[in-house]
Amino acid sequence: MRRFYCHCGQEVFFNNTHCGVCGSQLGFSVEQRQLKSLVATSETGIWTFPDDNRGKHYKVCSHREHLIACNWLIASDSPETQCESCALTRVIPPLNKEDNWRRWRNIESSKRRMIYGLLRLNLPIYPRHKGINNGLVFDFLEDQRSNPQSATPHVLNGHATGLITLNVAEADGSFREATREAMNEPYRTLLGHFRHEIGHFYWDNLIKGSSDYAAFCQQFNYSEQNYQQSLNQYYADGPPDDWREHYISAYSSAHPMEDWAETWAHYMMMIETMETAGNYELLANIEEYTDFTELMADWMSLVVKMNAINRSIGNRDAYPFVVSETVQNKIEFIHHCVTKSKNAQGFEAFQ
Repeated sequence: MRRFYCHCGQEVFFNNTHCGVCGSQLGFSVEQRQLKSLVATSETGIWTFPDDNRGKHYKVCSHREHLIACNWLIASDSPETQCESCALTRVIPPLNKEDNWRRWRNIESSKRRMIYGLLRLNLPIYPRHKGINNGLVFDFLEDQRSNPQSATPHVLNGHATGLITLNVAEADGSFREATREAMNEPYRTLLGHFRHEIGHFYWDNLIKGSSDYAAFCQQFNYSEQNYQQSLNQYYADGPPDDWREHYISAYSSAHPMEDWAETWAHYMMMIETMETAGNYELLANIEEYTDFTELMADWMSLVVKMNAINRSIGNRDAYPFVVSETVQNKIEFIHHCVTKSKNAQGFEAFQ
């Protein structure tokens, strides 16, 4: 994540709608990938940036003055009332339950941050609400475990042809921690869920039917194994004893598609964490890496420091992963796919 500053010089943060020092309104521009101070124009409800010489005008998302507190901007001439992130959400949980307001807010905040990561990687986003077949859309659902009145006994997080479903209970720390321990996961976060599921979406859009499909099959040992049978076996028997030699997480061993999604999520986490570290001068490099070996060397150096800091304050390791040579090769393959997409395109992020 970049560092952002109000025009008064105060540092502000990704989800802020106002500067805490001077009170200025703030807004995030998808096009510029920047959070900046807003200046009102002569037209009611229309804003601009004080340092923008291009004359770009914006309006705010309809969820700004709302418990969601979305700070993303919309082009002033757009017919849309929701920003690019909020408009991707199709179903939300019933809001007659107070907890669901908090859950929805936390979920949307994590979704915006995941989308920032896609913008950072310059990946195309194909919204379903714009009429794109199998385009990206989100359903946030609850089940009887968190709401006995729900008609749905069990909601699973997942992706299917562009639709990402998330159980809203994942917004509750107690639910995530209990599930993390039951599944023997190193950690479990909302942001991690979004990064994992969007990985499935980009497999459909970057790998399926592409010239990289054969390389994917070789790298991830994919021979079109039956997905449900593989998952049933994983849940019955658990991961193989030597899974750390071949996978970034135990769940990666369930099926090659889950291995791809887990590795994709890990790559997104690496890139954003390194951008943050670079902007806070914890890494010398804040530019894009062209050399993957250099990227991995800087990453492993950074995570040693992250873990040492966490241990010093009595927390578990921030980075509880083992990156074997096999896993590193998988990460490099994803880096190749992302770089190839970035170099091939000449499009806006949201198409």
